[in-house]
Amino acid sequence: MPDQNPPAPTWPDDWNHTLDTAIRTWRGNWDTKRVQHLYQARYRQGLFRAHAREFLALRARRGLMTSHEEPTGRHYTLNSRKDVRP
Repeated sequence: MPDQNPPAPTWPDDWNHTLDTAIRTWRGNWDTKRVQHLYQARYRQGLFRAHAREFLALRARRGLMTSHEEPTGRHYTLNSRKDVRP
């Protein structure tokens, strides 16, 4: 019986560092589209919206970012109350 689950995607080794540095440097609102644009610019490959959303949600769960619900969608901002340096 073939494996029903496709293999998990793999990310470049420096992706988490790249994203964290961009968030700290550029600040502002971060949404899935902004993460996708960063990934495309850095690696010349596409990134699924679901993966971009998970990268942002993970940082919010860790307290590095704050989630903001808006009528037009969700965005995240750097949590300025926590030292987010690696």
